[in-house]
Amino acid sequence: MSYELWTDYKISQKIIDYAIWYYLRYYPSRKKLSQKLEEKFWVNSENWKKYGWIWKEEIRFILKEKLRNIIQEKEVLRSKIKNYKMKWKNISYIKANLLKKWFILDEVSEILKAEFDSENRSFLEEDVIRKKIENYKNKWKSKNYIRQKFIERSLDKEIIENILDEVFETWEFEILEKEYEKIKNKFEKQKIIEKLLRKWFLYDDIKKLIIN
Repeated sequence: MSYELWTDYKISQKIIDYAIWYYLRYYPSRKKLSQKLEEKFWVNSENWKKYGWIWKEEIRFILKEKLRNIIQEKEVLRSKIKNYKMKWKNISYIKANLLKKWFILDEVSEILKAEFDSENRSFLEEDVIRKKIENYKNKWKSKNYIRQKFIERSLDKEIIENILDEVFETWEFEILEKEYEKIKNKFEKQKIIEKLLRKWFLYDDIKKLIIN
C-alpha cells in the first residue's frame, strides 16, 4: 500500500469533512487552516479519541490531496483585498491584517500590484475621496486633520491635495473660527492654542485669529 493510500485510509472522514467545512466557512490561509486542524485533532485534543488524531504529515496530505480543488488561496486574497478596499482601508492596513491571518506577504504584494496596480497609481478612488472629504468638512474638521486621515503614500498626496484645495477654498479659516468660538470662554489662551493644534489647524491661522 502506498503512503498516500495508507494516509488516506487512516484519516477519519469526519476530520476531512471538518477541514472542508472550516475552509468554506471562513476562507482562511493554508497556514491558518493547518493550525486549526492541529488544535482540534492533535494528540490529547478534545476530539482525538472520537475522531482519531493527525500529525503534520496528515494535515499536509489533507490540504494537498483532499482540498486540492477547494483551496484557492489567490482568489481568496483577491476577494479579501477587494472587501478591504470597499471599506476604505489603506494598503498598510490591508497588508498587516492579511499577515495576521497568515497569508504570504509575497502573494499579498503580488496581487495588490497585479490587480490594483498599487505601485503605479493611487489606491484611492477620487470620487470616493471627494465625498468623504466633503463629509469631514461638513463636520467642521480642519484641512490638516482630513489630510492626515487620507494620505497613505506619496502618490496619493497629489490627488488629495487637489481635492482639498477645491473643496475648502476659504473654508479653512471659517472652520477654525467656529472651533474657536466653542472654547474661547472655557480655557486660557495657551490651552486654546493647544486644543486647536491638536485638531490640526495651522499655528499661523490660530495666532492670527486669537490676536485679532
